[in-house]
Amino acid sequence: MQEKYRPLFEPCTLGELQLSNRIALAPTYVGMADSKGRVTDQTLCYYYARAKGGCSLIIVEGTGVTGKYAFAPNYGLSLAGDGYIPGFRDLGTVIHWGGAKAIVQIMMGQGAQALHPYGQRDLVAPSDIPALVQKEGLPVSLKSFSLKEAEPPRPLEIKEIEYLREAMALASMRAKKAGFDGVEIHGAHGYLLGQFTSPYYNRRSDEYGGSPQKRWKLSLELIREIRERAGDRFVVGYRFSAREWIQDGLDLEESTQMARALEKAGVDYLSVSGGCYGATTRTIPREEGSFVEDASIIKAAVSIPVICANFQTPDTAAEAVFSRKVDFVALSRPLLCDPFWPQKIKDGVEETINRCIRCYTCIRSSNLDQLPVRCSINPMLGYERFDPQSIPRPL
Repeated sequence: MQEKYRPLFEPCTLGELQLSNRIALAPTYVGMADSKGRVTDQTLCYYYARAKGGCSLIIVEGTGVTGKYAFAPNYGLSLAGDGYIPGFRDLGTVIHWGGAKAIVQIMMGQGAQALHPYGQRDLVAPSDIPALVQKEGLPVSLKSFSLKEAEPPRPLEIKEIEYLREAMALASMRAKKAGFDGVEIHGAHGYLLGQFTSPYYNRRSDEYGGSPQKRWKLSLELIREIRERAGDRFVVGYRFSAREWIQDGLDLEESTQMARALEKAGVDYLSVSGGCYGATTRTIPREEGSFVEDASIIKAAVSIPVICANFQTPDTAAEAVFSRKVDFVALSRPLLCDPFWPQKIKDGVEETINRCIRCYTCIRSSNLDQLPVRCSINPMLGYERFDPQSIPRPL
């Protein structure tokens, strides 16, 4: 291994969780569950391959906690009932077999960004503000996203907010029962929980809206509830957009204040991202390292680890850790393209990494075509169940 990459392989802790390096799989929807949100053999092989490839931490994709409200049709994972525990027990086991720790990102819902009601499932949000959808500046392969139109959602009632808070807490306990090491609360990218923290989307005048502190209230309640039920040894993280990059949206000054409140409420780490549907190219930018400066400002304001995504090259990732701008790097598209990205760096053969070319095939297939994720560089992505080196085995 080259000396310049050594910072990536320093040990790190998240809460009481000991990690062997500072590379994580970022939570990325891959569409490999079945139609009911259950873990499949393909799910197991996909995540095992990324654990075996050298990540010390696997953060499983945003996982639903209820089927009550509108959610765009897809093949995402669910923890909405006890019947999902056996599949997640297998998933946590194979991640551990691969040598990584296992965290699952739990997702309250899409809120207004579901765009439409689906069947009997209401389109709900903090307020009746339709989701913004970016119309200009999208990559060619994602142009069809600009054609989507959003309907006004129904504002949630207090009793429904309480139901959703309980659903998140129950999903966390199911993850713990399944043997996972922790959960990450999804408060980023303009989805339902992020809409509560957003001054653009949250126009409520009750206890969950108005001042920044009231807009953060649901997130803080969630953290305290999960911490109380799961205990101190169970990791609780929180992912958020440092900036929504829309007019009147969440900005860096307020998100930094929110970060301090999240730490005080009991989170073990913060994961910094950016954007929402109205600023999609801020969430999936063409250039790498786009979130590093925002993450460094937030890191300076708190004393817990800060994770940051949007890295492609080992040099950029290592520099971000070496300069102490971030504590941990989370990779998405690079690990879709080459699950052995970390191991190849450690072995000193980084020139053999299959490099992501940012063609957006992965995002188009999984998010626009509602198919399992695919990659123009890695033909085995989505077919790991047929790849002998990706079939789970105990250490």
